[in-house]
Amino acid sequence: MEPLFINTYQMSPELLREYTNCMTAPRRKVLLVLGILCFIWGILFTSHAALRVLLPVLGVTAILCSVFYSTWLAKKNYRRYEMSHAGLDKTISFYPDRMECVNDGGEAKTFYYRHITREKESGSLYSIVVKNETGIIVKKDSFQKGTFEEFREFMKQGRHSFPERYEVSGRNDAPLFENSYQVTPELLQEYTKCMAASRRTVHIVLGVVYLVWGLLFPVYIVFKLLLIVLGVLFLLLSVFYSSRLAKKNYRVYELSHTGMGKTILFYPDRIECANDGEAAKTYYYSQISRVKESSGLYVIVIEKTIGIMVKKDAFQKGDFEEFQSFMKQGRQP
Repeated sequence: MEPLFINTYQMSPELLREYTNCMTAPRRKVLLVLGILCFIWGILFTSHAALRVLLPVLGVTAILCSVFYSTWLAKKNYRRYEMSHAGLDKTISFYPDRMECVNDGGEAKTFYYRHITREKESGSLYSIVVKNETGIIVKKDSFQKGTFEEFREFMKQGRHSFPERYEVSGRNDAPLFENSYQVTPELLQEYTKCMAASRRTVHIVLGVVYLVWGLLFPVYIVFKLLLIVLGVLFLLLSVFYSSRLAKKNYRVYELSHTGMGKTILFYPDRIECANDGEAAKTYYYSQISRVKESSGLYVIVIEKTIGIMVKKDAFQKGDFEEFQSFMKQGRQP
């Protein structure tokens, strides 16, 4: 399915400044009012010597923050954006049921309209906030498909009349495979062992080498003890490292996600991963750097940093044998 609207622009300090001004306007108004009240109270309505100094200082500080806070934040966010993205160009495609945001050289991120918490408008921008945390910038004069007036009308009325998820299925209709499961400590432990297998081998080899060196070869007693301690530490790491890391990752996962359910959809040209109650993330098969397998998991590694767990016995559509054959031969790059 073709997108209804396409918005393309280049991120710039000025653009981020306008976006930050728009998003922080209520906060800046509060700071300004508090600053004025503190200043007036300190000058006119208190006789305490310390408060006569402290309150005006706090007032002036709050007023300065209301003036310069958004500029400072915009510069900080722009530097962070430059460091975390390969390029400054951004393309946002609006489908009947979802938005897809793509940065230069980066993965596409998918957000569904039902996750929108608020929308704000400024001089040249239309800002969409997803789940109170992710801001999507739409530049009014940068529509490559459609116009801003048509887009605004769609956002007000059109998007609410479309069903969710499969009814309007996107570029390639229904997914070929669907894998759904609950993330558990045991599952993360198996995943961690699978991903850390090479590191565990290195720990074992280093542990054995240090122990043999310390026990069998004539060296100073202090050096001998140091080698033995290092050998034991590396061997202990090989045994307990993956378990400890799995527990830590599970705690982080619990804190950073609204639910433990996970659904992975495999289309001919892409993978969509969605956690319970969260926006889906889109990855393309061309981003896959390697694939690893354990007894219960098939792990897809994206750009050497992101691991996607596929549970072999948790296919809601298709089965693992068909999926494995598809990953080897059928998928589009």
